[in-house]
Amino acid sequence: MKANMVKKRQILYGVASLLAGGCASLGPRAVKQTHYEYNTAIAKTTDEQLLLNLVRLKYRNMPYFLDVVNINENRKFTTRLGPSGSSFGLVGNANKHEIGLLAYSEIFQNPTIFYTPLKGEDFTKRLMTPIPLTLVLGFIQAGWKTKRVFNLCIERINQLDNASSASGPTPDKKPDNQSFAKAMDLIDELHEQNRLLIGLASDNANDLVMKFTNSDAKSQKLKSVLGVDSSASEFHFDSNFLSVNAKDLIVRTRSLMEMLFYLSHAVDVPQTDIDAGLVTLTKDEEGEVFDWSQSLSGEWIAIHHAEQQPQNAFVSISYNGKWFYIADNDLNAKSTFMFLNYLLNLLSGNPKSIAPIMTISAN
Repeated sequence: MKANMVKKRQILYGVASLLAGGCASLGPRAVKQTHYEYNTAIAKTTDEQLLLNLVRLKYRNMPYFLDVVNINENRKFTTRLGPSGSSFGLVGNANKHEIGLLAYSEIFQNPTIFYTPLKGEDFTKRLMTPIPLTLVLGFIQAGWKTKRVFNLCIERINQLDNASSASGPTPDKKPDNQSFAKAMDLIDELHEQNRLLIGLASDNANDLVMKFTNSDAKSQKLKSVLGVDSSASEFHFDSNFLSVNAKDLIVRTRSLMEMLFYLSHAVDVPQTDIDAGLVTLTKDEEGEVFDWSQSLSGEWIAIHHAEQQPQNAFVSISYNGKWFYIADNDLNAKSTFMFLNYLLNLLSGNPKSIAPIMTISAN
């Protein structure tokens, strides 16, 4: 009997050591599991929020931004040790002695997620203030396509209008940007071939300059479209439309809100919602319905709708009884969506919300 008790204690110590070892490795395993899960969940919901706000603007509903500011997860590791049957102790017969034990552990999760609404005077000003030209340059220098950056961020250069009426709620009449589009095609081609340089002036960190490296036919054509001095090779960007100079490029940039409106027109709306008068129909010069998917904002992003949740979506949301989504294989739309996300992160800053932080327990 004494030998049996010793054996019993050895088993108990072994089980206890096993459970203690599991507890010791819980921390690293928890980080490995939760880091990926939270990263994926936050990235997914951030994309869904941005898409939702684009769809809201198409329907002339207010956008709303909510930011995850903190996640506090408490994990509790408990262990239990008890009999494997109705009685505890030694179970013996003439030939052997056995002990009936049952050991198991439990992990309890209690995450608390902290949200803050992006609102208040500071955030609203950032949302409505035209994008700084230095930020436009920053995206170009970071490798973003010049044509994409200029088309999305710039509303007007000199006399060339880039669909300024599309920088707000859906207009009744088709906006005009044909001359601007021609200029952008030329700028993009010349810039990629290093025949056109865009950067900051050496003597002024806030002075944006466009410089032609030669006077070939396409460079001259671009100068003609822009309405600038054909004999000059360097042109400075300026935002003062009251001071027109043949050696300056007078530029008006969009605000982030104007850009959101501009891209929201590319939302493909169900016919039932059109018939119900929930959205504005834009007409061309002949009185025909203008197809936003073929030009302007539709050139940069396409947001489709479906009756059921799509399986091939990069991001999708449910709104007004329908599903809206960006296709996973639409790399052009995904690039624009990524650009918009970067811009939102840069301009949202650290807004001081007038509303209290919302704390939601996920338990």
